[in-house]
Amino acid sequence: MGRRLPPLISLRVFEAVARHLSFTSAADELHVTQAAVSHQVKKLEEWLGITLFLRLNRSIKLTKEGEAYAKPLTSAFDALASATEEILKDNGSQSINIATFDSIAANWLAPRIRKFQEHAPDSAIKIVTQNFYSDFSSNDVDVEIRYGDGNWPNNHVVKIADEEIFPVCSPKLLGRKRKLSNVDDLQDYSLIHDEMVMEWNDWLSEAGGTIMKTAKGLRYNHSHIVIQSAIAGEGMALGRSLLIADDLDKGRLIAPFELKIQSKFSYYLVCPKELADQAWIATFRDWLLEEAANTMAYYG
Repeated sequence: MGRRLPPLISLRVFEAVARHLSFTSAADELHVTQAAVSHQVKKLEEWLGITLFLRLNRSIKLTKEGEAYAKPLTSAFDALASATEEILKDNGSQSINIATFDSIAANWLAPRIRKFQEHAPDSAIKIVTQNFYSDFSSNDVDVEIRYGDGNWPNNHVVKIADEEIFPVCSPKLLGRKRKLSNVDDLQDYSLIHDEMVMEWNDWLSEAGGTIMKTAKGLRYNHSHIVIQSAIAGEGMALGRSLLIADDLDKGRLIAPFELKIQSKFSYYLVCPKELADQAWIATFRDWLLEEAANTMAYYG
């Protein structure tokens, strides 16, 4: 006797809605419209002849029948996902989605990711840039390189590198000079501000300089734009050690002062705890640690 099953698309949509208790979140996870989600749920309810959700004013709730139906479906989809991962692992085939901020991707990860590809030659690697932390349960991101304080208790977190911050500029901004002898000499230059990291007053306070009118100058909310502005000779910027190592090495930027101050944030590899033991993640973690150590060795 054949299996009697509703349309599988409707089942998948219902399970996502039941897990999130949200039509919107389910639509985001499945990369479809909310209307499409509503249609599939209604289609399943009609096929079963029962109501699966109570539609409240601003929320939804599973009915008794809906809750009883959702639990085995979630278990079944979890088992299917695990079996798929095992097959891909055994075949040496893996789709790897790595998320991070624009600045980390542009200035550090993208120029190096080909090296990791050599460790995973059969993998399809995708880098996703975003300005928020991933919710691993509602998107296709596998791992994320984050910049922050490391306090993400519900995830597997490994510190990749600390960070130092110090003034940098284009060589053409200083002419024949390569160093500035007095921190107050900064008053002769336009300042470029990175609104996402640290203010100039923080560095000047550590350097013992005069607190100038530091509010003036160009302001950007992305570090990679700050770096490009400094390379273009538009002023003096506070450089972030991991992100500017290549530009210092190639001579596109110089550091006119010796003083470096520690950032309160660091770089971390973050992934769901249930993925932490996968072999490719361990390989990626070890590669990240080695690459970050090599980058930071530039300053040693």
